[in-house]
Amino acid sequence: MKESDIRKIESALDVPLPEFYRVTMLTYPFPADSFANEFLLPNDPKTILEYNQHSGEYPGIGKPFVIGSDGGEEMYYVDLAADSSQVFTFDIETGKHTPKAADWTMYLSQIEADLKEIKGDETVEQERKANKKCWEFWK
Repeated sequence: MKESDIRKIESALDVPLPEFYRVTMLTYPFPADSFANEFLLPNDPKTILEYNQHSGEYPGIGKPFVIGSDGGEEMYYVDLAADSSQVFTFDIETGKHTPKAADWTMYLSQIEADLKEIKGDETVEQERKANKKCWEFWK
């Protein structure tokens, strides 16, 4: 993202974004073709604005700012009304909030770990396919 993208988000949502988020997005640390960029921490202002269209649906949270999702039923957000950089999960099915990460640095570390796990799974799958016998067509 560029500074103009961040200002666009702030203007559209009428909120100032926290410095930790701004810095991360201006120096985005994850590959463009990654699960992180697609879901966990999208680096696209349009996606962020779409995620935040329904932010009023998080009861009990001061000012939720959705930063990503798991690609399914969970949304990840920070509370702009809080002084901390704690990251929460909101489960769309149950309507419950749970802590995801104690702070922003921990959330970024969790994303890095998730990306390593995905890469490891992809490597195992490629090796399995490369080493299967011709009669093992069901694998």
